[in-house]
Amino acid sequence: MPVPFLSGNHQLSIELAEPVVILRGQSTDPTTAVVRGEVELLLSKPILASSIVVKLVGKSHMLWPEGLGPRNSKPYHEKTIHEQNIILHSLPEDVDRTLPAGLHRWPFEFLLPNRLVETIEDELAKVYYYVSSTVHRIGMGTVNIRCRRRILLLRALSWSDQALTTHSLANPSIVVERRLPQCDASIFIEKSMASSGTQFPITVVLSPHQKHVHLESLSVLLTEKRVYQIPEFNVHRGELHDYKLPFHSAQNMADASMSSFAPMNDIDMTNLRRSLTTKNAHIPLTATPFQYRFVFTLPNCVHLNHTSTYREMHFTHFLKINIELSYPKNDHDDNTCTQPTTTEDQGVLRTSVHLDTPITILDCRLKDDYATLPSYEASMLDSTVDGEEDTKAGFFLCPCYLEYKKECKQLARPEWMTVRQNIITPPPPYSHKS
Repeated sequence: MPVPFLSGNHQLSIELAEPVVILRGQSTDPTTAVVRGEVELLLSKPILASSIVVKLVGKSHMLWPEGLGPRNSKPYHEKTIHEQNIILHSLPEDVDRTLPAGLHRWPFEFLLPNRLVETIEDELAKVYYYVSSTVHRIGMGTVNIRCRRRILLLRALSWSDQALTTHSLANPSIVVERRLPQCDASIFIEKSMASSGTQFPITVVLSPHQKHVHLESLSVLLTEKRVYQIPEFNVHRGELHDYKLPFHSAQNMADASMSSFAPMNDIDMTNLRRSLTTKNAHIPLTATPFQYRFVFTLPNCVHLNHTSTYREMHFTHFLKINIELSYPKNDHDDNTCTQPTTTEDQGVLRTSVHLDTPITILDCRLKDDYATLPSYEASMLDSTVDGEEDTKAGFFLCPCYLEYKKECKQLARPEWMTVRQNIITPPPPYSHKS
């Protein structure tokens, strides 16, 4: 619950109908979001005030340990990237400017363009927004009354109005096929956009063309590239962070009805885990294709940032999958570029299937709903997230999610504010004659 500004005989607070604003699509999409609310001023006695102003402010704050400026004496840089002002109440000097005792309310509404930078909460760089209100008082020695309320801007990149105008939606999945002389490999990534801390499924299909082909290792790595730059000081820095995705579960996707023609390639969980943790799992691939759906866990927001669109704090993500196979050496393999596994076994060669593709990581407070539209409210209504274990949808708890959920539970429902700001006269009954 926001703490109002208290000062003796008056209380100033800001009530928001939308504490979270969802920006949908790319920053170039011509869409608009809305922030609406009310400024409340409770007075126990009259005061003199010239105006009441509310403003929406967005700021960027970046730490620079190396130092900025001519002598490298400035450890950080902060600037305002967005500002909107609304005058809620103003009186000229030739009229009575007294605000009587009691409760005063002023509604406000800000239209936010989609080009705004979403909230960023990196350890070195932050973008944050807040709504502030100021009561400008009259008289010598009087202090203006101020109040501030932070808001959260999230960007859901999986939905775009441009896709609707072109009558097509982008395919959220990624399918890659590799054809090798020894084996055909197919990698199916079910969703190229996922919230941090959620489950990430990947299906691998391996169909060998010869005998004695073995799966030696399967590696899934997530790389985050962070680029920080401050044009005002002409400084630039880049970082790369690798995260090995933890294994959650695996499921055999082979068709059981085909077992009468060829036995299913059923591999126990211990060997599947070995393929993810060692370089020599040596899992045999039979005539029946190896078809397994692996489920991994993405790092949560404690370690991972969401993909950003801000040029000065640019975070991008890449998924790297490497499948290593071994097969016996034949005479025609002498001129190939593959190398033997070890000097002790010159009769075995290794080859690999590599995939490097960009993916989009959403904010942890956006939960994928039906793998298409992220919905934070859906996770708020799910009672299973109250526990300490992950939900069936794969939404893992993180500190910022728990803190935000607790805050939302304490907030009163904003329906009364919406009704008061949008008073619509109901239509006459059908029995009414014009």
